[in-house]
This record gives sequence, C-alpha cells and structure tokens, in this order.
Amino acid sequence: IDLVNSPVPFIIGMAMNDDDRGISIQSDYRVASAIADGLSVINLSNNSVVLTTQTGIVKLLNGCPTPKPQLSKYQRQLKQLHASSSGLQEFSRFVDHGLSHQELVVIESIRAVIRTYLTGLADHIGSDPDAWQLYGVQKSDDEHFDFYPSFFVDGLKQQFNLLECRLKFQEMMAYSQMFVEFVDSQRKASLAKNTSEQKITRHL
Repeated sequence: IDLVNSPVPFIIGMAMNDDDRGISIQSDYRVASAIADGLSVINLSNNSVVLTTQTGIVKLLNGCPTPKPQLSKYQRQLKQLHASSSGLQEFSRFVDHGLSHQELVVIESIRAVIRTYLTGLADHIGSDPDAWQLYGVQKSDDEHFDFYPSFFVDGLKQQFNLLECRLKFQEMMAYSQMFVEFVDSQRKASLAKNTSEQKITRHL
C-alpha cells in the first residue's frame, strides 16, 4: 500500500475480502496523505468515488466539461437491462451466459465515449499517429526523441475555442511522466508501422 505515495502517476487496483476493508484502506494514513496530494480512490464495492483534496483540483474538474451526460444515459440503459435476467446481476450467470447483445452494445458505447474524451485531451497526438513529431526534437538516430511539453502547450494556446479550465488541465497533464510515456508509445508505434510498410514495399 506504500505504493500510493509514489511520485509517478499511476493506476493501481487492490482486491479486498469484504466491504469493510475498503473503508479501512481509505482511512489508512498513507492513503489519506496521498488523497491530499493528488490521489483519487474509486471503490467498486460500494460504487463510491473519493476525489483528491489537493488544492485547486476539484474546482478545476468541476469547471471543465465532461462526458457525464452521455455516460449517465448509458448508465440508465444498463440499469434497465439489469432489471431483467442479466449477466450483470451475478458473476456466476455472467460466466455461464455472458452478456446480452444489448448489454455489449451499451458497454462498447461507454468505452467509446471514454476513449474519445481521453484521446481528445491529447489533442491530435491522440488521433494522428505521427503528430508527436511536432512537439520535440529528433536526434540523429530514430531511437532518441526529446519531447518538449511546452511545444504541446503552446499549440493548445493557439486554439481560441479552448476553455481556460481545460487548457489548465491539459498543461498539467503535458508535464506529467504519464503523458511523456504516452507520447513515447505513440512514437514507437509510428516507427514500427513505418518499418513494416517499408519491408512490405521492398517485397513488392
């Protein structure tokens, strides 16, 4: 549990034997300290969310538009489907019968909404596989690329339609290690794709 005090952004899951363990984990002094320093906790056992109490974060999140209306609509649809005989009601039924076609469609729609929202935060780095090249300096060999978050942020500031709260969040995100790793993963995927295409071209 000491991992929650890591300075690097991450997503971590913890399995619990009973619901009371969730309360005790949230009350743990290490978790409480991390919540004050940026950690948010999602408790899947009681469907609760504890947002970080870090100064300014909640105000920032509340001021930015989110896909909550769309997700709420899909949540209502899932509740209606859950009222019938559904694999969502109990795990054993899910193992035996899986989910219905309707449930799968709704869940895939939820995933698409979340995917679109998150990739949108990365602007066109999230949609254009080669956009990473605009925000850094490529060294003499393909293995080394220096990403400059300031290049990315400057590009965002030129978009006059961005809300101030969203821009502030994206600026904070751009300087995180998690986003740097995301850009590097886009770079590697792009280089691998180009290498494959070159090999195919040579064989034609």
